[in-house]
Amino acid sequence: MLIQCPQCQARYRIDTSGAQKASTRIRCPKCTHVFPVSIEIPSAIPSSSASPPPPSILPQTVAQTDSVLVVDDSKFFRELIVDILRTMHLPCLLAADAEEALAILRQQRPGLILLDLNLPGKSGYELIRVIRADSALQGIRILAMSGVFRKETASVEAEAAGADEFISKSFKPEQLQLRVERLLRR
Repeated sequence: MLIQCPQCQARYRIDTSGAQKASTRIRCPKCTHVFPVSIEIPSAIPSSSASPPPPSILPQTVAQTDSVLVVDDSKFFRELIVDILRTMHLPCLLAADAEEALAILRQQRPGLILLDLNLPGKSGYELIRVIRADSALQGIRILAMSGVFRKETASVEAEAAGADEFISKSFKPEQLQLRVERLLRR
């Protein structure tokens, strides 16, 4: 479950799988503010009133124009994005580097790639250029992301390489959801 400190706005992932109570209090590791958190406890409630299902991980041979490929070398950040996209009910594909992303792209056609620009090996910029040079992949939208945001430099370089848009990794969840929705509907 993804939580956000109301004091400093820091976001964290917590494991609620063994939760016995419907609420708890959390101390933010960043600012030490203590705040309450409501926890959804699984029960025998019919699925119509249960929380939305997690985004699916697509089989390796299915093409989905509304699917999202998340490419980031940080497992935590990939999981964070999946949590944020959960309410949008979008199938998600995950890749840790450019080579893994290319292997997935060659088998599937997601509608959107959320791409970290700072990848090990082949950078996000290089991956964008490879995708844009491949006629079979050119129509896929790319939302470039970077945690190392140097004013407008990363944004300009990403768009020059062929990204459709850029977002800093310090986004708020609703900002990412809005960008994803807009890019998938183009």
